[in-house]
Amino acid sequence: MIKIVKAETLTSLLIAISLFMILFLAYANWQSLQNKQANYLYQKQQALQIAENQLNLKAINEPCEKIVKQNNLNFEISCLEQKITVIFPLGKIELSSTE
Repeated sequence: MIKIVKAETLTSLLIAISLFMILFLAYANWQSLQNKQANYLYQKQQALQIAENQLNLKAINEPCEKIVKQNNLNFEISCLEQKITVIFPLGKIELSSTE
């Protein structure tokens, strides 16, 4: 009679699964951080474009907009004499205008 010998034990199998889960969770956490940063940078880029548009409106003596909705996001705009502030869901930028 032929005796079949198992190459793995329950302990080694559990260790292998544990190592895989640690690697998977580390990757998932890293990916989450990358997504957050990408979203922040995208919204900041939109806010900078909105601020640039407000500078152009000020240059032609038009009033600033108060709220701009882009891609289902609300951007709140505050125009002062020498500063434009744009508040977006993940942050805020301030642009100084020197004329």
